[in-house]
Amino acid sequence: MVIESDDERSGASGTRNELSGQVGGNVVQAGVIQHLTFAAQEPPVAEIPRQLPPEPRDFVNRVRELDELDRLLDEGGDGSAPLVAVVNGLGGVGKSALSRRWAHRVRERFTDGQLYASLGDLRHGGGVAVSDVLGGFLRALGVREAGIPADPSERAALFRSRTADLRLLILLDDVEHAAQVTPVLPASGSGVVVVTSHSRLGELVVTGAVPVPLAPLDEEQGVRLLAGVLGEERVHAEPQAAGELARLCGGLPVALRVAAARLAQRRGRPIARLVTELTDERRRLERLAVGGKTIVEAVFETACRALPPGAGRLYRLLGAVPVADLSVQAVQVVAGTGERETEESLELLEANLLEETAQERYRFHDLVRLHAARLAEREEAPGEREAALGRMARWYRACAMAADRAVTRSRLRLAPAPEPVEPEVTFSSARQALDWLEGERGNMLAVLRLAERAGWDDVVWQTVEALWVLHHSRKHYADWIEAGRLGTLAAGRLGNRAAEARMRNQTARAFVELGELGPADEELRLARSLAVESGDRRLEAAVLESLGQVELARGAFDAAIGHFTEALAVNEALGRTRGAGLQSYHLGLTHTAAGRPREAFEAFERARGLIGAEDETSRAKIDIELGLVHRMLGRPEEIVGRVTEAARTMRARGVPLKEARAWEILAGLTADLGDERGSEEHLRRAIAVYLDLGKTAKADELGGRLPPPAPEDS
Repeated sequence: MVIESDDERSGASGTRNELSGQVGGNVVQAGVIQHLTFAAQEPPVAEIPRQLPPEPRDFVNRVRELDELDRLLDEGGDGSAPLVAVVNGLGGVGKSALSRRWAHRVRERFTDGQLYASLGDLRHGGGVAVSDVLGGFLRALGVREAGIPADPSERAALFRSRTADLRLLILLDDVEHAAQVTPVLPASGSGVVVVTSHSRLGELVVTGAVPVPLAPLDEEQGVRLLAGVLGEERVHAEPQAAGELARLCGGLPVALRVAAARLAQRRGRPIARLVTELTDERRRLERLAVGGKTIVEAVFETACRALPPGAGRLYRLLGAVPVADLSVQAVQVVAGTGERETEESLELLEANLLEETAQERYRFHDLVRLHAARLAEREEAPGEREAALGRMARWYRACAMAADRAVTRSRLRLAPAPEPVEPEVTFSSARQALDWLEGERGNMLAVLRLAERAGWDDVVWQTVEALWVLHHSRKHYADWIEAGRLGTLAAGRLGNRAAEARMRNQTARAFVELGELGPADEELRLARSLAVESGDRRLEAAVLESLGQVELARGAFDAAIGHFTEALAVNEALGRTRGAGLQSYHLGLTHTAAGRPREAFEAFERARGLIGAEDETSRAKIDIELGLVHRMLGRPEEIVGRVTEAARTMRARGVPLKEARAWEILAGLTADLGDERGSEEHLRRAIAVYLDLGKTAKADELGGRLPPPAPEDS
């Protein structure tokens, strides 16, 4: 310090008081000082912060996730930066409980303390909340209020300085964005930061954070949580009701705790009664409430408010769609936007409101779906909802029609060619088309129900007609019959006799295969009358074929041959070569069943020539049956190669029932040729396919033909 006197510059008093240069400690500037005492203060000694909230009660399972966090801690990093774990999942799934449980398990390993902040409690505008968190952490680390900078970036820098050599555990709860975490990362490589968030926080993961996704509890775990609140005795008294309650709550701990709280308030109330109340989907969310507060719904509302407008709209529209899961293309259809815009709107996936179940397929958690549906009703105009549903119904119709044509190029179709749709779905093979239909089977039926209620009758019957290839190949009889009923009602309302005949005929074929010949007769009686009224002789031939199938199932072989022969004549008169070939095939089946192998052989060979080499599936089907005929004629060696190729064709094209029949017939052919080892191999293949199809009785029957296992050496 330098004090000078300069009369010319000091004014009238001739005194000057000036401070310059480097200064440390206390400085006092005054005119006259009579007495001065300096009292030096020691800096405050910081206590080790222990800010963790209490450990959660009734915590169940989560062994895998706890082990994953343990492994992260045990393996450590390279020491250059703190370890960061992002515990993410749907609101109410138990992210906070898991992170607190783990933090309490390992807290003694962090000798310099544990810091905690809930950004949900502080949330009032992005960076301000982060600045508040930093301020609180600095105070906990012993920084005096006057020493905490006001500027957020300066606070972050000071925090890094104070934590450079500390072994800290930091728990940040309810984070929305990666930008809320980065400023709060300590400088020490021995620190660990656990973040909980509805979002996946991809920006943090890209920079090295470890994601720890948290799924809902399964039924057993949910029941254990209920028992922890209600007591083992009460839950064990109603095990089925407790399991159903866990399922209705979707495994969400927040929902389970609310349900348990309701039951705990009324000890004499049966669990089954609450289950009955929650079964009504329309009121489930509002009934998951305590003290009039809809806690579960509030969790979802909070997550939705954080969505950008496009994602919020998509969330609501998807809630209006009555399907279990959707491909990314179907999501785009519902949104009615381009591919890029749809992908941007799928940011709601990052909010864990929509789950990615498989490659580019998405589904809602059951309770989230109910919430999205309620929002759609409240906030989306009826016209918007109807437009989204209409786009989806028309898109599924076009896709089903494209798949139908990929499986069978030429067959009877009444519906006009499908209209172009976006995004277009194409199929490179029949197998791919059938597998796509199989994967969308549940959605197709849901869309048909929706379209029928909406009165989109053309969409309904045309979609059902296209689904014939799926139903006939994969044998989902319940779907087959329900779809046929919906198609029949739709065609009847339109007054379209040809379409109604088509629907009734397709439905009848399911009844025939199930052996329910009475319902089949009734459907075909009406179908034949409608086909005649329509004047479409192609339909008459199709109904005649089905009538022949009924008589064949009854064992009335001559009557069956009469129907198939008449259908053959109609097809020949119309110049429908493939149709004539199919009737020859059915004649071959009838002669085989009647024990007339020579007539069957002639019918099958004629069918094979009429069908043409381009229809691989139909030719393979014929060759399989020719295998049985050759056995009957005592000529197995002539057909083994063709039946083997037919089995491979059916496998490649995804027609398992026919594949299994081919292996079964091959087992008999090779046995006739003295190849016991080959016969056993074919039989095992047939059994494996039947088991995959759930046909255990047939598999057991064939298993009885296998040789007994060789005795073990003693």
